[in-house]
Amino acid sequence: MATPPHSHSHGHSHPDHPEPPTGGPSADPAQESLVGALHASFNVLRVVMVVLVVLYLFSGIFRVEPDQQGLIARLGKLRMTQGEQGETPVFGPGWHGALPDPFDAKYTLTGKVLELKTTHFMFEHDQAASSKNLAEIVFPLADLTPGQQGAMLTGDRNLSHGRWEIQYRIQDAAAFLTHVGEDPDSFQPLLTRLVESAVVREVAGRTVEDVTREKVDAVREGVHRRLQAALDRLETGVRVEQVVAYTIEPGAVRPAFLDVTRAQNEKKTLMDRAEEQATEIINAAAGSRQTHAELLTLITEYGNAQLQGTDDAQLAAMLSEIDVQLLAAEEQGAGQVAVTLSAARAEANDINDRVRREYEQFQRYQELRAAQPRLAVLGLWVQMRREILSNEMNEIFFVPDADEIEILVNRDPQRQIRLEEQRALDRQRGGIQRANEPGQPTRRLQINGRRGRS
Repeated sequence: MATPPHSHSHGHSHPDHPEPPTGGPSADPAQESLVGALHASFNVLRVVMVVLVVLYLFSGIFRVEPDQQGLIARLGKLRMTQGEQGETPVFGPGWHGALPDPFDAKYTLTGKVLELKTTHFMFEHDQAASSKNLAEIVFPLADLTPGQQGAMLTGDRNLSHGRWEIQYRIQDAAAFLTHVGEDPDSFQPLLTRLVESAVVREVAGRTVEDVTREKVDAVREGVHRRLQAALDRLETGVRVEQVVAYTIEPGAVRPAFLDVTRAQNEKKTLMDRAEEQATEIINAAAGSRQTHAELLTLITEYGNAQLQGTDDAQLAAMLSEIDVQLLAAEEQGAGQVAVTLSAARAEANDINDRVRREYEQFQRYQELRAAQPRLAVLGLWVQMRREILSNEMNEIFFVPDADEIEILVNRDPQRQIRLEEQRALDRQRGGIQRANEPGQPTRRLQINGRRGRS
């Protein structure tokens, strides 16, 4: 009988599968390295994912520069913020929080002054868009080529060239973003068309002189007003800051316009000079322009009233007002008016005195004639002879062998002047010489009498 295999009985049962020996070789190293790398990669991935999530959340924060206007559109609708004047969709300078894309879309529009130049109405030239003085680059052309030589048609059917510069600013960023877009450069083609339309409409109601020299500022203001009205109708949110215009006549006709301008300037110079001379004459005549104007107005009104047949009472009142004005001018010593008035009053006083003396003398002669008629006639005869014989203006001739004395009565004022000149010469020579002066047509007076002492 076979003996059973040797068995160790230690008081416990053995498993069906024997355990691997403890002192055997370890697991595969490559497998262990792979497991470690996977664990490390998973940890890095978790960190990266956390960082990306954080960055995504913070990507909604954006900054608005001092010269910018910020806007936030959440799901296509502009967000509102609290501003100085209440709620507004425009975010001011600084940092602002928002949701990341695509929940919140962030926009920044410039707040600077932008500029647009249009040479649509200019002649073809390399410096047409930059020259400040168009007169330096304009050249004479017999004809204008459409499409190359631009021009403006004025209301008097003349042509002129012009370069227009527009300075504008995005005032309402929300309106600009809504109706125009986020790119200011894409707005310039539209603005160019609006500028050209405003220029055409404004220039069409002006003369070429207004457009090129006389009322350039008014034309510029008109274009500014029309352009701003068009931008407001389109709700662009753009405000026109300034319109600058450089205009000139076509080179072919520019010399003629310059001649007209020179003539107008000369006319203005002459008118100014005449005005100055008129002021000087008026001041010399009436003391001041105001005094002259008031006096002239009163005299003109008085003359018109006479022509219209105004009643005597009203004419007397108007004449009295003129007298008051003249008296005031005389009291103030107002120029030549005062001198003339003083001289006139003095002459009037002399005439009154002379007439009064003659009247008194006439009364005495009348009384003498009533008492002694012959003596009165003899006195008058003696006075007449004395006046005639003592007058230097008369020439006296004693006719030989006759009982007559011829007296040539000469009232020529030139003779008086020559006599005065002769007396002045005689005083210079130290003696008195009397020269016979040829007279003008005279009257002959014959007086019967005897020669010698008669």
